[in-house]
Amino acid sequence: MERGFRFHEHTADITIECWAPTIKDAFEEAAKATFEVILDTTTVASLESVEVSVQGIDLEELLVEWIGTLISLIDINNQFFSRFEIIDISQKLTGFSLKGRAFGESIDFNRHIARTEVKAMTYADMKILEGTDRTTLWFTLDL
Repeated sequence: MERGFRFHEHTADITIECWAPTIKDAFEEAAKATFEVILDTTTVASLESVEVSVQGIDLEELLVEWIGTLISLIDINNQFFSRFEIIDISQKLTGFSLKGRAFGESIDFNRHIARTEVKAMTYADMKILEGTDRTTLWFTLDL
């Protein structure tokens, strides 16, 4: 099944369009695309994993929390990530929850080719389009 992402020009930020067969796969692509903005992920080995759990009142907030948490883990753990796995996205009475993992290693600027700093994920231009065999996400990162 096809999955991937592309970047779209935006004033001082970057808008990302991701697609995949399922919502879980699309959230994984969103994380991968975000880290491709930050650095060349092919330079980051998947040596360690970090568990990530986030909640949101809707899928949009869940996406913002997922990406925002991953961005914050760069500074908290002094790590870059190159691979992402969504274990579960579930809906409860209070909203949505996500359990996932990020795989990466400690930051080493001698090997890791940094591109640009991402300050935050925003709700600007956000769209989540779920079809029968394809989910597409649009979101903007504040650079």
